[in-house]
Amino acid sequence: MPVAEVGDQGMEGRADRPAGTTGSSLAPGRERGTGDGDGGARGSAPLLSASGLCSGYGRVTVLRGVDLAVRAGEFVAVIGANGAGKTTLLRTISGILRPSAGRVVFEGRDLARIPAHRIPALGIAHVPEGRQVFPQLSVRENLLLGAYLRRDRAHREARMAFVLDLFPRLHERLGQAGGTLSGGEQQMLAVGRALMLEPRLLMLDEPSQGLAPRVVGELYGKLGEIHALGTTIVLIEQNLTAALRHAGRAYVLEHGRVVLEGPTAELEGNDEIRRAYLGV
Repeated sequence: MPVAEVGDQGMEGRADRPAGTTGSSLAPGRERGTGDGDGGARGSAPLLSASGLCSGYGRVTVLRGVDLAVRAGEFVAVIGANGAGKTTLLRTISGILRPSAGRVVFEGRDLARIPAHRIPALGIAHVPEGRQVFPQLSVRENLLLGAYLRRDRAHREARMAFVLDLFPRLHERLGQAGGTLSGGEQQMLAVGRALMLEPRLLMLDEPSQGLAPRVVGELYGKLGEIHALGTTIVLIEQNLTAALRHAGRAYVLEHGRVVLEGPTAELEGNDEIRRAYLGV
């Protein structure tokens, strides 16, 4: 699948930290989406983890020692200003970029040692920024490309039925070219194509970009349903209201580093942090 080749290129805006804050986690508290407040740092081994992760483009380093952990079943948002490194993080996890230092591990496997085209087979689906549907292919053909690893036709059709039940508008447009859909429908198609893989980890880059508020609300409702069915979600988003209200936990990136991590309720309710780190 094509992946957007634009995004975080290390051109980072500076934000002054509020007095008294550090790069440590926020105070512990119960989080939405997981039912506990340990933020994935304790207990069972995380599904996905990064430690000291550095990555970028050529000589431009964007990620500078990122540490994070996502447990199975979590809904985690990664937020921050333009150029903070959010898109670079997802591209490094999915193998499009190779880390220059540190590790990114999925279910005990070092992803840096696995070719990018083999990473989806591990159960990782990446919905890139800008949707990137195949414009001349039909909705059905776009969806089937998401199931290219599945050789069992009956399984593919069952998965197709699941996606079309989740997104009924795609069912109405199965024979329509992907490029003729509205922006919201294309985003549904991009998410549906990723779900055809039956992923354990679904990563989304700016899914609300360019969409009307009503469509954003509908899309996030569907993401909530996907999460409730057990899919782990990592979300990159600049729509802070949507991200903080739907994810259970969030990481804040600044200049390619994690500067805050904690339950989204605490980030959402702290005006000083929102102004300093998120520019709102």
